[in-house]
Amino acid sequence: MDQRIPQLIQPVLQEYRSLANQLIPDLLSAFFVEGSIALGGFNERFSDIDFVALLNRPATSADLDTLRHLHKIIEKSHPRWRLSGRYLPLSSLGRFDKIVEPVLYYHDGVLRPDRSFELNSAEGWILKNHGIALVGPEPQTLPFTPDWDLLIKKMRDNLNSYWARWTRQPDRFIVMLSDWGIQWTILGVLRQFYSFREHAITTKTKAAEYALTQVPTRWHRLIREAMNIREGKKAPAYRSRIVRTIEAVNFLKYIVQTCNAACT
Repeated sequence: MDQRIPQLIQPVLQEYRSLANQLIPDLLSAFFVEGSIALGGFNERFSDIDFVALLNRPATSADLDTLRHLHKIIEKSHPRWRLSGRYLPLSSLGRFDKIVEPVLYYHDGVLRPDRSFELNSAEGWILKNHGIALVGPEPQTLPFTPDWDLLIKKMRDNLNSYWARWTRQPDRFIVMLSDWGIQWTILGVLRQFYSFREHAITTKTKAAEYALTQVPTRWHRLIREAMNIREGKKAPAYRSRIVRTIEAVNFLKYIVQTCNAACT
């Protein structure tokens, strides 16, 4: 198996490949590992095993039952890890950010049709540039080219909708009172900061390390706090979670403004 896949999770994927060969040998044309594993940033505490699978043909109701059975076996054998990904028709390749035919989405232990799915430019970029083939051809040979300009446009839309909401909605402030909320927001928005400036996609931790060399020192304590939470280090830099949350809101505003300025 590709050595970029951490040894801890190789047994999960080995069993998936074996079961797929036994149970659905004619359904999958390819299965790629992407996300944090492909980017070299898998985190045992927070990361899913992200995947994109390509189908040779439309899945039947019997195929859906078999896939659900396959995933249940994996869940029982490896309860520590979470597979998360989509089963796409071959015709979907290259049609990023356009509505495509319904696809199958597996997340949080449930396989369901996703009838309003748009293929994501960022996922396409990671797949083409860093994806790892478990079944099928190397992803670098797939017949599509990610559109970086489109990716940045979509990323900016996301920045000014999803991420901007974290600076003004009380329910988001409540989430940021938790350690999980701090690492999710600070490191998540820094991935966009990195992409706007470096025209590439990286992991949350690497984006944070990069930010420490780029943003004013007043933000360094908050960034290190988020990194420490993600790495499981129990050395909080703030006595008050309320103070930390206020700092996080101000930081998010700063990053949104900085990224918007980079696009003008």
